[in-house]
Parts: sequence; C-alpha cells; structure tokens
Amino acid sequence: MNVTADVRQEFEQLVSAAYRISADVGQEVAEILMEGREKPLPSDEAARLLKTVITVLRRSAARRGDNQTAKELEGDVQLLIDQVTSARRKLEPNEGNDPTATIEERKRNLHLIPRKGVLVGPVSPRPCFHGREVPMNGGFVKTIDIALWDGNERLEIHLGQFEQKNGRRPYPDELLSIMLSTMDLPGIPEEERRDQFAIAQLARSIAVNGVRKPPIVDSDGTLLDGNRRVAACYYILNSDEFDSEQKQRVEYLFVWQLTEHATEDERNAVVVALNFEPDCKQDWPEYVKARKVYAEWEAMLAAEPRTPGPQRQAAMKRELSVRFALGPDTAVVNRYLKMVDWAMEFELYQINQNGKDTYEVKHRANRYFQYFDEIAKGTRPGGVAYALEQDEAFKHVVFDLLFEGKFRNWRQIRELKFIYENEEAREALSRARKETDVEIAEEHLENAMALARSQRAEMREIGANTRIEAFVKWLEELPVKSFRDAIRPENLRRLLKALKLVETNAKTILNEAQS
Repeated sequence: MNVTADVRQEFEQLVSAAYRISADVGQEVAEILMEGREKPLPSDEAARLLKTVITVLRRSAARRGDNQTAKELEGDVQLLIDQVTSARRKLEPNEGNDPTATIEERKRNLHLIPRKGVLVGPVSPRPCFHGREVPMNGGFVKTIDIALWDGNERLEIHLGQFEQKNGRRPYPDELLSIMLSTMDLPGIPEEERRDQFAIAQLARSIAVNGVRKPPIVDSDGTLLDGNRRVAACYYILNSDEFDSEQKQRVEYLFVWQLTEHATEDERNAVVVALNFEPDCKQDWPEYVKARKVYAEWEAMLAAEPRTPGPQRQAAMKRELSVRFALGPDTAVVNRYLKMVDWAMEFELYQINQNGKDTYEVKHRANRYFQYFDEIAKGTRPGGVAYALEQDEAFKHVVFDLLFEGKFRNWRQIRELKFIYENEEAREALSRARKETDVEIAEEHLENAMALARSQRAEMREIGANTRIEAFVKWLEELPVKSFRDAIRPENLRRLLKALKLVETNAKTILNEAQS
C-alpha cells in the first residue's frame, strides 16, 4: 500500500482523540479503540467500530445521569466518525484512483469481490437485452476503481472539446469534472452549466436509497451502462453535502460484469437495450409529487406539540427535503407547498361556490398544476399572489378562466399583476370569463393584457426626466472605489449593457435633433 506519512499520522491522531474522549468510560472502550488502531479496518467497519463507542458512551453517561455530557460527547464522536471515514478512505489501496492514470489503466484494476455475504457468481436468471440472453457475473467493486466510460455517446461533443484544447483524452478525474459540469466548456448555456447531466439530483436519491440498478461493466472493465450512477457515487464520496453513513453506502457497488467469452453482438445488445429501448417507466407528474410532500408536511405539523416557530419550520422543511431526495435546501419543498395551497383554494372555490363535480375539479387542478407555481409568486405589492389576495372577485375571475382552459400559457399568468392595476384591463378580463367561445375569450384575454402593457409603458414614460436626473446625480456622486468594492460584478455587467443601449439611442436622437 502506497500511503503518505501525513495521512497515516492523520488517522493515528484521530484514533488518539477518540481515546481521549472515551477515557472516562474505562477499559471497554479502550479495547475497542485499540482494535481500530491495530487492525487495517475498511471505512465502513471503522465507522461501525466508533458507533459502538457511541453506544458505550451513552450507557456510561446514563449511569452517571449526565445527559448533557452524553449529548456533547455524542456530537464529538459523530464528528470523529466522519473524519475517520475520510482518513481511512485515503489509507485504503487504490492504485486505480491515481489522477494521472489513464482510463485503460483504471479498467485493468477492476475485479469483482464478495462482500457482506454476497459471493461472486453468475447472475441468475440470465438477463435479457434486445432479445438476447447475455451471461454475466455479479459481485462488488470499489466505486473509486470504476472508470467512467469515455466512449459514451452522451459525452461525444464534450470530449471533442477537451481533446481539441488539451491534445489528449481526459484523465478519470477530468472526465468526472465534465460529468459534474464543473469543467468550463464553451457553448454550454449558463443554465445547464450547473448540473447538465443532473448528477447532483441523482446523487441525492442514491444517498438515501443506494444504487438500485446494477451498473454493467465489460469483461475488460469498460463501463457499458451506469455512467451517471457511478458519477453520482463519486459526487457523494467527495461532497460535504453527505454524511458518513451515506458515503459508506456507495463506497462499494454491486455490478454485473460480462464474462470473458462475451461477443461483440452481446455487448451491442446491452448498449442498445439500455440506451435505445424505452423502459416504459413513467415518472410521477409534479402534482403527484407535490401533493405527496404536502401531505407529509401536514403530518409533521400535526405531530408537533405546539405550533412550530420559523426556525423549527425551516429545520422540518430541510428534513422533508432530504426525505424526498429534493436536495439540501428547501426551495422545492417551499414551492410545492405554495402550489398545493393555491390548488386546494382553486378546488374549494369551484366545488363549494360553483357547484362543480369534485373529481372534475381535481382533474382540472392537476392539468393546470404548473400554473399555480406562477400564481403563488410575488406575495408582496406588485406580485401576482399579492394582487389575487387583495380582491376575492378578481381571484375568482382568474380561477374561472383557469378552469375553462382560457389561459394559453404561464406567461399570461404573470401579466395578471398588471391587469389588476388597470380597470379597463380588468373589464376585458371579465368579458373573457363570460365568453363561452374559447377563441373569442382568448381574444378578450389578449386585449386585457395589451391594455395593461400600454398603461405600463405610459407609466414608465411619466417622470422619465426626473428619474434620469436623480440617477445621473447619484452616479456622479458615487465614489470610484464603490465600483470595485461595493457593486457586484453581475450588476456592473448589467449597468454597462444598459449604458451601451442608452448611448446608441441617445446619439441617434441627438443627431436627429441637430440636423
């Protein structure tokens, strides 16, 4: 094992720290920690050993009646578990994880091993791909020994860009950077650069559930199926977003491997079946997911002994987000809760006041569920939600238009905040509500929006001179250092773009005035 002295020292220091934490417990914990110091345990076993320490600490603290100390010690040891797991991962043999090793060198190190009572052996019954049975063996491999497939057509353009720039194929860590969208490659839209292959989203699901579908590797170690799953496991292992238990879950992967007698036709059958043939799985629509999250949120609130405050609610939403693999923040949870709140209000109005059939209303709410996302936005003055909440009659007009399918797209929902402020536009909206012919109703709706836009343009023109004078004065008095120290780069770019636009128009108008 080729391991640097500083990594060894790191692990020794961690074990010594654990020994100091548990010194008051006695010989029992001392023996446990000595076992961890003397034996080269893999990461999951080292973590399991330290969890045994936690159990002993709790028992000791309970006997002493020292609950506060037990709580503090538990936190210390849990932190220690994360550190030990990370250190032991560095200590384990991993020739294939050399960042300068080629992908072909990584493949040669891939060997199936037994683990947790599961032996290496033939997959039975034989899996069928593209109408052909393909013999395979199943077994575990260390995740960091799996080389991502650089022949994957999904990456063809990205790899071409990389080779053009660097004159070579990417190393494994560079291929991973491409998969994780952390490598800067021109031509990729800004919104896609964050997570173009949705690896982070997949990682959050795997962290909770594990890898449910075995990746498939060729007899020579080539990864034929499961590039995203493996990349997601790498993401988990190297991200602070996940705890030690979640990292342990993906340190080893159960894979299927083609036998050494596999033919080219069998390899092609695997690739075609898993990449061209649909698996006929239909994802849950977003309204189903949102209502599921909403129901769980209501159950969590009901279980609280008292109405939770803002901090407690934030913690509960984070827990809910993790539970449904929606990411580390609560943005999606908050969005779902707001959407369902508005959908339920829509349903109650249509059922109770308009006497519509309950299930017909629910079908309509689900069909137009995405519209409730736009309706829920803007709870402050000037927003859509604010406008609807100010006037019950206006809200009901919108709900009726939605029920009848008279909105063409979600952009029209955004215009409602401007229609609310224009009496003539609101009258046009009411005519759209009363009109039974959908095409004519849509014309009334467009007319309402045109009236609202016209008024907005007039309002922008009113006071233009005063606003320009105030802005120019503020800009002239702004210290030069503020551009460097106080104003964010993205705002500087926006300001520069706006000034260029103003310069072009201003020069044209001034030249016309002089001629």
